[in-house]
Amino acid sequence: MMAEFGENIRKAREKLGITQQTLADRLYVTRQAVSRWENGSRYPDLLTAKRLSQELDATLDDLLSNDDMHTYPEVNPLIEYPLHKRVQTALFASSVVTNLIVVIWYLGFNLTGSGRDFMSHWDKVAQFSGMLSTALITAVLIIGLVQSIKDRITPPVAARLAVMIFGVDMLNSLAVDYCYYRSQPAETAYIYIILTVAYLLVDAAVILSVLRFFCGKKPHSPIPVYICSGILIAYDLWTYLFTVTVMSGSQMVTKNIMISILRTFAGLLIPVLFIYMTAVLNRKRKLAKKCPEPET
Repeated sequence: MMAEFGENIRKAREKLGITQQTLADRLYVTRQAVSRWENGSRYPDLLTAKRLSQELDATLDDLLSNDDMHTYPEVNPLIEYPLHKRVQTALFASSVVTNLIVVIWYLGFNLTGSGRDFMSHWDKVAQFSGMLSTALITAVLIIGLVQSIKDRITPPVAARLAVMIFGVDMLNSLAVDYCYYRSQPAETAYIYIILTVAYLLVDAAVILSVLRFFCGKKPHSPIPVYICSGILIAYDLWTYLFTVTVMSGSQMVTKNIMISILRTFAGLLIPVLFIYMTAVLNRKRKLAKKCPEPET
């Protein structure tokens, strides 16, 4: 369908006898942008599409079919308005910075005596798992940050980022809670089993809700993404408070309270990021539905 849209633009432009560069200058975009529209690899955003129809002396119905309008939110960048782009990029950048600091802390904590002095074998394995998973998640977030800066985060790209991030988080939860289960007295070990199952269910729910919303064959409600991400945020906060309460007064907490807060903040930023992207995509889909049906 996009090829048809691009062909309609090309025909309308050539009918007026203007070049791609001339059209680009009138719309305050690059010639490459016009070229991408015409070859079917990208749509303009809705406001630009309206100006485009005015410059080509054509209606949107002449350029866009109904199928085009429903496809538009899925193939274009997820976020197109400058302010929304800046917020998305800022969320990615904040997540990268906080997770990177956590990785650096893990390295210092595990490689120096401050961590090794009071850790058991299983504690060390858990720390290594946390460091590795945070490093992997940071790498994925850096990819997302670069894609956001380059304006290349489409709904499928957002879904893949979510699967990678929360998938790594699930594996880390399995490893860490198993280590804590092995290092705790038998009468309290069941707590980590419950925590593991609960966290895995929450992460899995987030992944499934994101995939359903971003990659579903038909538009779906964003409510499951909001609910699952909200539960994950609440769970992270509860886990932090539970850990601080249980270990209150110990050397581990008193020495590392700030990094504990930072780790929690790093974990909270990620679901907030996906809630934001979900809300923006949902708004785009609603705008696309409000566009008039083409006359037959």
